[in-house]
Amino acid sequence: MSLIAHLRALHTVDSQVRGIKTRFDNAEDALRRHELKLDVVSGKRRDLDKQTRQVQAMISNLELEDTTFKERLDHLRAELNTSSNPKIYNALRDELKVVEGKRDELAERIMAQMENLEKLKKELESTDSPSSDQTRLRDMAKATLQEAKSELGGRLAELEAQRGRAADLLKEEVRAAFDDAADKNEGEALAEVTIVSLRHREFACGGCNAELPLDAYSRVAAQADQLVTCLTCGRILYMDQIPDRPGAKKTKVAAKEAALDPDQLG
Repeated sequence: MSLIAHLRALHTVDSQVRGIKTRFDNAEDALRRHELKLDVVSGKRRDLDKQTRQVQAMISNLELEDTTFKERLDHLRAELNTSSNPKIYNALRDELKVVEGKRDELAERIMAQMENLEKLKKELESTDSPSSDQTRLRDMAKATLQEAKSELGGRLAELEAQRGRAADLLKEEVRAAFDDAADKNEGEALAEVTIVSLRHREFACGGCNAELPLDAYSRVAAQADQLVTCLTCGRILYMDQIPDRPGAKKTKVAAKEAALDPDQLG
């Protein structure tokens, strides 16, 4: 087999390997995206749950403080009802007003925290659906990845072994050029030379459409088992059919056939 034939054989199996790996990579990327989104939603739920518990604890402490104020107020009122000393009575009354004021302020704080708690609970409930949806999407992505690996894992191993055997038939520098071209061009390591105008010696790379110099075309057309690459994209160039050069002398047989009447050639 010629160098190009070996390269095309390698390209055939390499494309299949890359196709399967791309499917795996895409499935893994999808899984990572859904896991990240789920982490965001879960993190928000954890933060809201933590804030909710903190506010609940704060309300409990404030209510306990309110109980202390209430007990103090009940005690002061009882003493006022039994006090006969004007001086003591006035002192108790003044303290009663101070405690009542503090309790009123405390009641406002409790009310504000209860409103905050209600708001947090609603926010927490609003994350239920997104969390459930992201969990479902994450599980679907995980199942898709597992299915792909189960379905194609064995085939990938076979193809990688075939690829290794095909690569072993090539020299190291040729393999390196092939891998470099494939990596740069999404697996398309080879490109056929496009003849724009043979008469005007205009040629292009069939992969990137960049103009090729005459020297590159001549080397490919010579089919001398030499590696020729496109200077623009790095693809390895080949040609399935080599056309006759314009003005080239015909062989005696070709000249004789050309001179014959078409009906005589039947």
